[in-house]
Amino acid sequence: MTATKTAALAACAAVTVAFLGLTTRAQTPEPTPRWPDGHVDLGSSVGPRGYWEVRPGLGGMPRAADIPAQPWARALAQFRNSKNDLYPPLVRCKPAGGNGFFTAPGFEIVDVPPEQKVYILDIAGPHSWRVIYMDGRPHPANLRPTYLGHSIGKWEGDTLVVDTVGFNEKQWVVGAFPTTDQLHMVERISRPNLKTLSYEMTIDDPAVYTRPWTGRWTITETTLSKWITGGEMFEYICQDSR
Repeated sequence: MTATKTAALAACAAVTVAFLGLTTRAQTPEPTPRWPDGHVDLGSSVGPRGYWEVRPGLGGMPRAADIPAQPWARALAQFRNSKNDLYPPLVRCKPAGGNGFFTAPGFEIVDVPPEQKVYILDIAGPHSWRVIYMDGRPHPANLRPTYLGHSIGKWEGDTLVVDTVGFNEKQWVVGAFPTTDQLHMVERISRPNLKTLSYEMTIDDPAVYTRPWTGRWTITETTLSKWITGGEMFEYICQDSR
């Protein structure tokens, strides 16, 4: 092999290595922001500022046929879906708990360790917020049912586990399917890197479903819904659109 060919091959190899290095660096996700004690920041309390933007299609629900609803509950969901003039309570500016809380145009998760609380702030709907108590308290006895219920949380590794009871029956938490005040919801929220948020909910309402069931969604850089670096919450008054 001539010196010229050897030099050309060496140059090509150098370019290839450099390109692969750049590609690898470009594909490496930005790390998950963490508090000084190591636990994950699900929002922008200690990491880069931003919020989670939600676009239609985030989903999270299994196919209607796969939801283990009792016959009366399935018939009610089908009736609701058949009516063009019957809207979910959220559209009528009522709060929605659980999965229904994470709706367009987005939300922010604010961890406040001195208060031992995590807040989830909703841009849409009635501009409401959820409080997750992180101080180890149990659910109170004789809860008065509310739209958002009573939530207690704990960390299992890098996953925030939220246990909620005390819902009322005035909302559509799971699509068009009903729920009752017997609803017990467990949510699991994790953030494997800066721009990815994974959510899972388990629904247990023996008055409506034949067994507990699970739904899930994930926001990534490639989904329509995204982490908006540098973005800030903005005013959205639901009643203005009515």
